[in-house]
Parts: sequence; structure tokens; C-alpha cells
Amino acid sequence: MDWIAAVLTAAGSFLLSKRWRYGWLLSGIANLLWMAYAIWWAHSVPLAVLNVFMVTNAIRGFRNWKKGQVL
Repeated sequence: MDWIAAVLTAAGSFLLSKRWRYGWLLSGIANLLWMAYAIWWAHSVPLAVLNVFMVTNAIRGFRNWKKGQVL
């Protein structure tokens, strides 16, 4: 699961660097996977809490990013 999350994180970051809105979607999915990893495998509360913030940020970014808008 961590490899899938890592690849999705990198892909989401790449898409965001190309100003593609769907980078937020990939990042959000990756953060959900990281949250699951933090809870069930790593038993890391700080990592889980961080990813709650990151998922919220990804949702906000996806909803607010309009085509052609520079954020």
C-alpha cells in the first residue's frame, strides 16, 4: 500500500506542477492511502492527523481551482 500511495503522491505532485486540476484528486487519494497506512501498519497518530489535513486541503484545492486560474 505504501508503494501505491508513494506513486500516487508523486503523480499528483507532477500533475499539479503542470497546473492540472486532477492532481488534487490523485493527491487526495494518495493521502487517504497514507492515512490507512498510518493507522493500520505504522500505528502513527501524527501521520494520520497530518493526512486528515492533507485530504481536506486536496478537496479544497480541487473545488477551488478553476481552469486558467493561477493560485
